[in-house]
Amino acid sequence: MVKKIAAATGGGDCGGLNAALEAIARSATHEEWDVDIFKKGWEGFIFDDRAPLRLHDVEGIHSVTGTLAQTSRTNPYNFTGELLHGRLLENADVSGRVMENIKKAGIEGVIICGGDDTLSVIPRLIKDYGTSIPFIGIPKTMDGDLQVYSLGLDTAINRAKQTLEDFIPILKANGSIGFVEIFGRDVGRVTFKAGISGGADVIGIPEIPIDLEYTVDFIANRYFERGQLNKGTSYVLVAVAEGTENPITKKKVYQNKSKDMFGHGKLGGIGEVLAKLVYERLKDDKRIKAHTRKLDVKTQSPTYNVRGGATLYSDSYIGQKLGVAAVQYLKNGAESGMAVVNFDENGQIVLMPISELIKPRPVHMEVLKLFERSGLYCFGREPK
Repeated sequence: MVKKIAAATGGGDCGGLNAALEAIARSATHEEWDVDIFKKGWEGFIFDDRAPLRLHDVEGIHSVTGTLAQTSRTNPYNFTGELLHGRLLENADVSGRVMENIKKAGIEGVIICGGDDTLSVIPRLIKDYGTSIPFIGIPKTMDGDLQVYSLGLDTAINRAKQTLEDFIPILKANGSIGFVEIFGRDVGRVTFKAGISGGADVIGIPEIPIDLEYTVDFIANRYFERGQLNKGTSYVLVAVAEGTENPITKKKVYQNKSKDMFGHGKLGGIGEVLAKLVYERLKDDKRIKAHTRKLDVKTQSPTYNVRGGATLYSDSYIGQKLGVAAVQYLKNGAESGMAVVNFDENGQIVLMPISELIKPRPVHMEVLKLFERSGLYCFGREPK
């Protein structure tokens, strides 16, 4: 029987992680097990940076965003940085240190909360080092791009929705066209759902290339029609995921040329790009001039604010649910490389191989088309 387990969180922080950690600590303590947290995800395993996780550490943290275990985007198979004694490495495989430190700590089972990048390390560790120590995943990503619901998604959607709703009175007051850039590298689920629930007129997502001329025409018509209905007061709100391609270059927009250890660049700037493109095409448009003498364009990029705030009940509940399930799965004899994704109405733990879990899940296009055909929203193209 397992006597000591480890828990860690990797990738971006979000709502639900602390809920999972609280449930892991409480469930393990009930089983009279010890728990160590390895800090900052895989970084903690590389440097043996760990600490006991006790009940008083997790008291009441289930509704707090962020993560008590801290987090990072560290990849032990592509590590760049300084190891002990000043040794500098670049793109190095240090996975052996992960396994050495786990064994040195006497760990008999590992629970990792992470998204596609963090969890992708587990199948590689199993292939290279075997299954003597079970690695269990808990799905976490506020992008919502895994095959099942992932911790942080609802909280992120709600925060993005609030940002959009709070922007609308400002746009109305100034007769502006507003652009809000929201997280979403390859999948636009947060922007899609927040945009619809938060009052956006145009929603740009990575799954759909933007037809600039059609989108500009939609914005101008929406601005004109709204002004006609509201005695000249008008605005248009555009929500765009950060991974949406520049409609001119057909490429994603990056802040710089640097890449993280999983090979991803730092996205950012598509909102500003679209704002400039739209302004240049509409600044003298008659439909705009009908309701304002001078076109005003405003942009927002809430970035990390979307990760903050209070954790919604759904992420707190699911986080605790999956934390409990992970401990019970280890107790019952876990198969390494599986993720706990739910437990059903009969109390049976629902599992999925991590290799399947991390396959990308785009926005459901049939649902999007239903909204698109309604005429309420523009998704950057003519309705299909």
